[in-house]
Amino acid sequence: MQIGCGVYVHTIRARAYLYFWHYESKGRSRVQVKEYIGPARVARSITEAIRRCDAYYVQAAEELQRLRASSEATIRGFV
Repeated sequence: MQIGCGVYVHTIRARAYLYFWHYESKGRSRVQVKEYIGPARVARSITEAIRRCDAYYVQAAEELQRLRASSEATIRGFV
């Protein structure tokens, strides 16, 4: 399982643009997805990048908790 997300700046013709990257499931594998946010120095872009990172980690924590509960239930079933 790959968990992670972040932002990076891509400069095109001397202009900086903000991108959000994260991992998501595609079939049976995990792939890195990159999404355009907006101009890097615009407050709206920065706020959106923070919102996306926060949402990603909330979702990842919930998924991890589901996996943990499933594993624990399987282990308890052996007794």
